[in-house]
Formats: sequence, C-alpha cells, structure tokens
Amino acid sequence: MKTNILSLFFRQVAATDKSPAHLVGELRVDGTRLGEGYVLDIRRLAEALTSEGEHFIFTCGCGDAGCVGIFEGVRSRISGDQVLMDGSLPKGGVFSMALSASQARKAVAEALVAVEPVASAMAGGEGYPIGPEGLDGEGLAAAAAAVSTG
Repeated sequence: MKTNILSLFFRQVAATDKSPAHLVGELRVDGTRLGEGYVLDIRRLAEALTSEGEHFIFTCGCGDAGCVGIFEGVRSRISGDQVLMDGSLPKGGVFSMALSASQARKAVAEALVAVEPVASAMAGGEGYPIGPEGLDGEGLAAAAAAVSTG
C-alpha cells in the first residue's frame, strides 16, 4: 500500500458580526484537502495519530459532530511506524490512507509549534481560537507533545 504524506496548515479568518477572528486548520493528504467545510479538531487528530480507535477529527464549530451530520468518526489502526486511517468524508465519499506515523506526527507537531505565536497573539477570554473548543497555551503544547512522543 502506498504511503501517503500528511500536512497541516492554519489560515486566519477575519472577524465578522457572527464570529471573532480565528484560525482554521487545514488537513491535507498528498496535497489534497480533507474535510473541507468542517472544523478540524486538532485534539482528535493528535489522538488518531497516537491511539487506535474511532476519532471524530471533523466536527461542527460548536464541537458536536452530529450537529452537521457526522455520525461516524475516522478509524485509526497503528502498526509499527504505520497509521492506517479510513472513514467517510463529511460531504460524501470515503477515504483510506496509510501514513508514516513519524512523518505525520512530526508534521502535526511542527504545525502546532509554528502556529502558537499567532494563536497567542489572537487569544481572547475564550482561549486560543483553534478548533471547536479553542486551545489555551497548555492545550496547544500538550497536543504538540502528544504527537511528538507518539
């Protein structure tokens, strides 16, 4: 099975009358964005790369995946340095990928470390503006550490 390349980027979204300025995580596999139009839950992504099981890495901005019709999470299986992930895409279709655990974890950890100064500068009373629940400095560091140590 081909080994896919995972990357994680963040882009800043300007404030509107309906929401404050925030950062949106974009998960890409072999350069193609996965889960577009839904919120990427960074904590669940870190869990999916380090522990087997079902993980709701895509969700609604409120944090309830069912709110936007997501009732099945991404399935993760780990064997040595390989993470196999498969599931249904929120807007239809299915995916299956084989990742190098070390490459994927490093990509996520590096993205989290790189975005921390931007998130810190944007932080308000509700924590860091990343994901459905936001991340404070400790949560961001814990997520980066979790995928770094795998």
